Amino acid sequence: MRHVALAALLLAGCTRGDDYLARFTAAERGALPFAPITAMRPGTTMAEAYRLQRRYVAMRRRAGDRIAGYKGGLMSPASLAGRGVRAPLVGVLFAVGGADDGGTISLCGYRRAAFELKLGHRDGQVLPVIDLPDIGYRDPDHYSAVDMVAANISAARYVRGAGQPAAGRDLDALRVTLRREGETIASGIAGESLGGQAASLATVRRLAAAAGYAPRPVDLIVTGKIGDRGWLLPGRYVADYGALGRVTFAVTACAA
Repeated sequence: MRHVALAALLLAGCTRGDDYLARFTAAERGALPFAPITAMRPGTTMAEAYRLQRRYVAMRRRAGDRIAGYKGGLMSPASLAGRGVRAPLVGVLFAVGGADDGGTISLCGYRRAAFELKLGHRDGQVLPVIDLPDIGYRDPDHYSAVDMVAANISAARYVRGAGQPAAGRDLDALRVTLRREGETIASGIAGESLGGQAASLATVRRLAAAAGYAPRPVDLIVTGKIGDRGWLLPGRYVADYGALGRVTFAVTACAA
């Protein structure tokens, strides 16, 4: 029903950016790959991409979705260099995408599901977050930073662990490991996020405000990825966050 309401909002009136947004949301609704904004409008600027992102977020909110927080993108020197930009990115997380420890994630609705180990920060607490973006681009290996912003940094589902007080913890030294069916598939140190966790948290908050949002203390702020991104396959997953505990979740194939 949310996607139907979103489509109706798009059809209510057309402006220059609506063609991309209509195609983007139709592809999202049909779980089909989409053409990135720079394929449709090669001269699109980063500022224009953020305007499209804000319009997409506003449509989602009018359709009944609630903002749960914000996540950073390209939050490492290697990621920035790989996309040819100097500043990291920000996208919006919706409450409907959240799942708790022990939950089950269906691959229905995904184009190409991925995983990224991260940390979340909310109201003075830190919590494990496994980001499960949907890399839905027509060519999932070739897209720009501008494309990422216009596509809301591929935000989809995410799994949360329990929050714990952040004060007094050396978060940058925290090692995180993800296993699928007992096999290690990703591992890294939380300090890999750009400038460390404290700096990353401040950066994502600043980027969200600069993009036209109003982050609140209760919003979940998700910093950069820890270790390598990987493709999400069906199975049982265990994310070991050391002193922050473990997070388990299952991924099921889409019966359709």
